[in-house]
Amino acid sequence: MKLVGISACLPKNIAYPSAAYERFKQFDVDRIVGNTGVLQKREAEPGVTATDLCIKAADRLLDGLGWERDSVDALVLCTTLPDYITPASAHRAQHELGIKNGCLVFDITLACSGFTHGSLIFQGLIESGLIKRGILLCGEMTTDCFRPRISKCEYRHDLANSLLFGDAGTAIAFSNEGQQVKAKAFGADGAGLDTIIVPGGAARSFWTPALFERTEDEEGDPRRPIDLILKGPQVLTFTMKRVPPMVKALLEESGWTPDDIDAYVPHQANKFMIDFLVRRMKLPKEKVLLSIEEYGNTSSASIPLTMLTRGGEMLGKPTKWALMGFGVGLSWSGIFLETDEIKTFPILEV
Repeated sequence: MKLVGISACLPKNIAYPSAAYERFKQFDVDRIVGNTGVLQKREAEPGVTATDLCIKAADRLLDGLGWERDSVDALVLCTTLPDYITPASAHRAQHELGIKNGCLVFDITLACSGFTHGSLIFQGLIESGLIKRGILLCGEMTTDCFRPRISKCEYRHDLANSLLFGDAGTAIAFSNEGQQVKAKAFGADGAGLDTIIVPGGAARSFWTPALFERTEDEEGDPRRPIDLILKGPQVLTFTMKRVPPMVKALLEESGWTPDDIDAYVPHQANKFMIDFLVRRMKLPKEKVLLSIEEYGNTSSASIPLTMLTRGGEMLGKPTKWALMGFGVGLSWSGIFLETDEIKTFPILEV
């Protein structure tokens, strides 16, 4: 499998933490900013979905690569908030992008590890001979859905999520023109599924007016069942338990040393967590790429967006990448890639 190109589309609206000063104490806002590292991010306008952003990114990618739409054999969309319960939003993307009917099309409902999980899927599809070319779409649009936009946040317990998460859509092209995967690892611990969860809106708590009503949770906070619950300390513990052993296994499989790697790209969970992880694994800090300060935590889009915006000259020359996804599920996956040239294009804004 070869990673051929990356493209991204972002909402044009830039949101700053200072927008929360009107409703919250500046000290409280700045403390969260200090932990998350998010100095600004993008928030989509009402009506814009993750699929919208991904379609525009994929359109730019296909045109830039010069790929005929009929040459795409698989199209996979990774998001936690598709356009509809059914059908899969990837089918809408296929139609609007003009991709052939003889294409494998489906969604993945995954967040933080979505890009690395999706890449593993494409490796399997390509190595099996089932496909030659594929497009992975990774995007998230949670503004005014799972969490309020910064300027409209009213409740203290919503503030951290409001300041942390950003909206983005990415498109990644894979082909069978080489073998760049040098190591891979993955795992899951479903016992921690409530560590990061939106409990309402699906089969266990289907859509009723009650989903929009706030009731006190066990901590006395007024929440809606469709609000994102993120248990920060438990996520940190999970990350420190699972990611270092995963990277150690990847190093052993690849035969690389930590110094061999040109760029470490972790999921952009938050800056405190990434800094803690870097210290724990004794990684060379200058090789760890971060985009969270500019775009926030963009879920499954965070790794490709970071590669695109922070990869610099490494995108155009032989480069050894350590890509690490971890979070919702609880899940984790990692890939070591050795690329020659990754084609990239200016970011689109809508």
